[in-house]
Amino acid sequence: MPQVVPEVWRSHIRKHLREDRDRLSAGDFRSDQSVIIRFPDGSHVLFRYAFALKDELAGEVAVFTEHCGYHVFPLGEAEVEVLRSIWPDDRSE
Repeated sequence: MPQVVPEVWRSHIRKHLREDRDRLSAGDFRSDQSVIIRFPDGSHVLFRYAFALKDELAGEVAVFTEHCGYHVFPLGEAEVEVLRSIWPDDRSE
């Protein structure tokens, strides 16, 4: 069952998707993309099949995942990094 995007993040989602809709679908997530957030105390979180959107004014970052819903974190001094998997070309061996 698709999750409804929280009201406060809908405008951010619309800009990211370049579409006017309230729900995310599997096609909105890259299979080669992950998001990691590192916090000042040394802890971190890693989400696969995800994208992150920052709201500097609110001081928050939201991570939207294909399989685990969405998560909102305080931005503060956290570092947000988008990771992309690169697979070696099997033909080059």
